[in-house]
Amino acid sequence: MQECMMGEVTVKEEDVPFFAEVTAGGRITIPEEIRKIFDIKDGDYLLCRIKIVKRRSRD
Repeated sequence: MQECMMGEVTVKEEDVPFFAEVTAGGRITIPEEIRKIFDIKDGDYLLCRIKIVKRRSRD
């Protein structure tokens, strides 16, 4: 398990939830602050867990 130190707070990968909207082509954006905390770069592979919190209404 990788941990990153931010000031006096230890951040663990499993402890950083964020909300993302699915955009064109099924893509999501990882917020810049999250990418900075974990030094995520283009081309990195990530394991993501999915929890649907709201579905778009379908007319």
